[in-house]
Amino acid sequence: MIDSTDRKILNILSKDAKASLKWIGNACNLSGAAVHLRIKKLEEQKIITGSKSVIDNYKLGYQTQSFIGIYFDRANMYKKVSKALYTIPEVVECNYTTGNFSLLVKVVCKDNQHLTQVLSEKIQVIEGIARTETFISLEQTFSRSVEY
Repeated sequence: MIDSTDRKILNILSKDAKASLKWIGNACNLSGAAVHLRIKKLEEQKIITGSKSVIDNYKLGYQTQSFIGIYFDRANMYKKVSKALYTIPEVVECNYTTGNFSLLVKVVCKDNQHLTQVLSEKIQVIEGIARTETFISLEQTFSRSVEY
């Protein structure tokens, strides 16, 4: 389905979504036009589904990052609770998991007081949530994409 050149393109784009076609072409020994065609093919195959800018939340005043394990009061609450969590702007990731939690969500807040407010007024009031367990991240050591 994809070859080593496509994988190289994906690795470059995962590190820098703004990399120019010329720069990618030089790295892959291709013309810019050939890179464009390959990227278009990867988009058509839904391997590439968009691009994004990485924003430094800390510099914008969002200094508390946490992970919240969510327990359901009934096992069949996944879709309903997930939809409700999606409406909360501070919830930036939601994962349906195995293990102790039903869901593990990542929450970004301005400070601990803001986190407390989000927990008590937005998350813990959702029907179907029995309880939560919160882990505050002291520092994000790194974040990266998988190498292809």
